[in-house]
Amino acid sequence: MIWQLLFAVCIAQGLFLISLIALKGSGNSLAACLISALIIPMLIINFGYFTIHTELVNRIPHAFALQFGITLLIGPLFYFYARSVIDDAFRWKRKYWLHFIPYLLQVFIFLPWWVQDRNYWGRFIEIFLAGNLPVIPLAKVTFIVQDLHLLFYLVITYRLIHLTETNHGSTRYIVPVPSRTRWLRSLTFCFFALLVTLLSLQCFLFLEGKYNPVTNYIVSFITTVIIYFIAYKQVLNPDLISPGFIKKYQAYMHFAGENGERYLSKLLSLMTEEKIFTDPELKLASLARQVELPPHQLSKLINDKFGKSFTDYVNEYRVQEFIRRVNLVQNKTYTLYSIAMDVGFNSKSSFNAAFRKLTGKTPSNYKEPS
Repeated sequence: MIWQLLFAVCIAQGLFLISLIALKGSGNSLAACLISALIIPMLIINFGYFTIHTELVNRIPHAFALQFGITLLIGPLFYFYARSVIDDAFRWKRKYWLHFIPYLLQVFIFLPWWVQDRNYWGRFIEIFLAGNLPVIPLAKVTFIVQDLHLLFYLVITYRLIHLTETNHGSTRYIVPVPSRTRWLRSLTFCFFALLVTLLSLQCFLFLEGKYNPVTNYIVSFITTVIIYFIAYKQVLNPDLISPGFIKKYQAYMHFAGENGERYLSKLLSLMTEEKIFTDPELKLASLARQVELPPHQLSKLINDKFGKSFTDYVNEYRVQEFIRRVNLVQNKTYTLYSIAMDVGFNSKSSFNAAFRKLTGKTPSNYKEPS
């Protein structure tokens, strides 16, 4: 029961984390995609074990096999994720798919075994859970290959991090290079811990000659810890998980001509079409990420083009949206304050102050017949 709960918690946390990364947006979409992809193999490991401990084993026993060879995905995904975090010139190329050939080869080799019927898998899982499943020579070879494969990618990733720390130069990003390398170094240690765990448990299996379900569950526990560690960092500092490469000390640009119009168009689209101002947690930094400008540059753009501060600019949209909604027939039963909350204000006092500043009236006076 404890292991079943662990598998379920890991799956739920992993899915929540992927959703959070997607919904929060990112200054580095490639890094966001790669860290999400890196979480998926760890979810698959836990889903395989969750399947055999629930009623799902009677419906989709083949799901237990999805985890076989899955560590062949972790190494390349982590390596490319590290590159996307510390190399501003890194772009995904078709040739990078070649790094996933070892996993595809394993799938191909074991395909005849994977397509066995449900009865076969039912017996297989039953023997596994009883601790009587022998470790065949082919399995030993694949374990060794997978371990060496993961070790190779961890070593080249660690070397990449070390070179970046030594040669990152004088460029200063909003998310500093030292913060990026510290994050990647800690994640590298997590995967080294996973590798050491795999090696230790496999040595035990080789000596025993049979699978022990508990040893496999320990691997699941390590992957759960890694997922929670990533989630902790995502909540603590979301910009660190998929950091962009906006320079911190960038000189103020002149928002004239085509360059200025591009940023202005993006800002207006976010405000008028997506109505991002209705988010009460909207901050200059989060809006700047979506416009793809540093916060101080976005502040200057708003000041240059509209002669307003960020706060006044956003509140003007909120007040206009409030006025539009308060006059709709379907909203007559709602209070002024509830409508104000819906358009992005987070307190009655800030709503009243912004409304009076822009209209010269209080919201209640505005509603009275003139």
